[in-house]
Amino acid sequence: MISVLVEWLTAQQGVGSLIAALVLIVGVTVFNQYQARRKRVLSFRVRFNSPLGFSPDYAKSVARVMDRDNTHIAEPALVVVRVKNVGRTPIHERDYKTLKLEFAGRPTIAAGTTEEKPDGLVDDLKDFDWKVGDETLQLPRIGLNPGDEYKVVVLLSNAGAPPNPPAKPIARLSEGGIVTQADNPRTRRTIIAGAALSILLAGALVATLLFVESTPFRRDAPVCASGELTVEGSSAFAGIAAHLAKQYMTYCGDAKITVIAAGSFEGLDHLQNAAPEQRPRRLALADGKFIGFSELVPARGVAVVPYSIVVHNNVPVSDLPPQALQRIFHGEAADWRDILPTLPSAPLRVVARDDRSGSRRALETHVLKTRQAGATSDSCDVLREGVPATEPVICEQTTTSDVLAKVRTRPGAVGYVDTPNALLTPGVKQLRLAGRAATIDDIRAGYPFWTVEYLYSYGDLDKTDPLTRSFANYLIDAEARSMIAAQQYAPCVRTDGTPEPLCTTPRE
Repeated sequence: MISVLVEWLTAQQGVGSLIAALVLIVGVTVFNQYQARRKRVLSFRVRFNSPLGFSPDYAKSVARVMDRDNTHIAEPALVVVRVKNVGRTPIHERDYKTLKLEFAGRPTIAAGTTEEKPDGLVDDLKDFDWKVGDETLQLPRIGLNPGDEYKVVVLLSNAGAPPNPPAKPIARLSEGGIVTQADNPRTRRTIIAGAALSILLAGALVATLLFVESTPFRRDAPVCASGELTVEGSSAFAGIAAHLAKQYMTYCGDAKITVIAAGSFEGLDHLQNAAPEQRPRRLALADGKFIGFSELVPARGVAVVPYSIVVHNNVPVSDLPPQALQRIFHGEAADWRDILPTLPSAPLRVVARDDRSGSRRALETHVLKTRQAGATSDSCDVLREGVPATEPVICEQTTTSDVLAKVRTRPGAVGYVDTPNALLTPGVKQLRLAGRAATIDDIRAGYPFWTVEYLYSYGDLDKTDPLTRSFANYLIDAEARSMIAAQQYAPCVRTDGTPEPLCTTPRE
């Protein structure tokens, strides 16, 4: 039987039959794919679905999440879903029959969009009225050309929900459908079947004529690494760093990553002075570049970190000129009336960061243009013994969460923290500086209080542990960039893969 088959394959009519069958199978496969792709196909990909809570190791450095009414959100969670037209036919507003996301047992708190492609989608989405509060969320019905996409970011509560609750798209299109993978499952089955037959026939043909040549399968997904890694440093960026570490570990089960919010200087100091065997398995996060750490290398910029001047809710101020801000942090005013004569008299308490903080260095370098005044109080309530009664109360804290806790509980208090953490904290409000807010758009227009978050390694990153390199690369991956942007930072690598100019252009 085998000898007959070999003879037929090597005969001229056998080769011709194989060629004819191969052409037919390939033609049918291509035609089926073309027909399928002509239909409207809307893709939903859940990029992130995780609680916003932290383990006890991180609890000190992260503020509780509150809604817009300053009500605590029980078991807050964040979901990021990419919506994309993956077909070859435009989807018009009239084509949507149903378009929503379902979060079983989880009420929605807030929602919005990010990473719109092309940029023109921003105008179509900006006025959409998000109806939150229910377990289902209606999505905007906008026109999408082939390849157009946007990400939906949803804040919700996991209280009472089962473990690992899903985010489920519910949608119907006229003359089309939805998929939750890269391609339509039916289309994929047809393509795979056709491709399998084509490969078998092509293999037989090549074996008959010459030889079989195999090509290894390649994939572009990041490669996981195992082991343990410690990431220590900036308390301003520790919250999102912990989320990214948790997400990485969901993909890479043999990895254990610990994030410690100790402050920029401490993270760098502990990395430089770590035992030789520990250095390849440590990274440091710092708000800006620090000198004096000769063995450490700023492996890459991760994100632009905006900072806000924050005050207790009872302070009747919404905007400060640079001169007033300098007087406050130079210790030249003990009463708010000394800053603005139109204000009622009230004690002014300055809650600052200590000298090892990257946040403080950003304030001194880019806003004050000189050092801030030293501490006069240990409690933020009373002056130290021996300090003249006319001096203002100035206290120093070691972490972002400590500053927020002091400012929100002390009338007349003023301090500074990163903007994302300020947005999540009730009892404080952010001030504009000379009319500009702590947003990326205003930073581009001249808002001065910001810095770049840098990831430091001991020596060249390429010579560190595989897990260290893998996680460092994950921090600039598209998924990580989406999570960073959702937290109101600006990733140093933009959605189109180009560098963010704020991260690469030297500041004056």
